[in-house]
Amino acid sequence: MFSIEMFFAIGLFTIGLYGVSSGRDFLRIFFSLEMLLNAVIMMLATTAHHLGMTENIVLAYMVMILATLEAAAGVLIFAVTNKITGAVIPDEIEREELS
Repeated sequence: MFSIEMFFAIGLFTIGLYGVSSGRDFLRIFFSLEMLLNAVIMMLATTAHHLGMTENIVLAYMVMILATLEAAAGVLIFAVTNKITGAVIPDEIEREELS
């Protein structure tokens, strides 16, 4: 039986999958991958809760927190790369600009 959390996780996964498959710029792809990761973790935590295995749910939420910190580091890398090169799309960054 599906719960509201499972529907939310499936919706989050669908949006992330669409963003990865249709995105060309770095930020869209990066955040879509983060959405995919958080959706899978949410599905696992919801399934564990419904099966009565509540010992490791805290670990799942810690992984989500670490993924959020990773997203913040990725945005910082994007901001620095954008400031140096002025390009938003990774395919447009030339090797000479990074040196």
